[in-house]
Amino acid sequence: MTTLSAADVTNRRTHEANHNARALAGLLAEFRAARAAIIARLEALAPGDLTRTALHPRLHQPMSITDLCVFVAEHDDHHLARISDLLRRA
Repeated sequence: MTTLSAADVTNRRTHEANHNARALAGLLAEFRAARAAIIARLEALAPGDLTRTALHPRLHQPMSITDLCVFVAEHDDHHLARISDLLRRA
């Protein structure tokens, strides 16, 4: 079974990107574009592809594409909630 790439728990790329210094409109536009690219890739999959799994490197459990999508959606929701909170405080 293939193993998924391990996450960078140091968030090096996130810190180097310095998102907090960027304009919100640009960040959200890039976010939308990145998610649209993911949707396009998902739409191109054959139905059988959705049942394929790869081993999660930390949990040592098989993870399907659907599992990955749920994980990404929850992660995105966390960041969008944080952005909303920051905007309310501003």
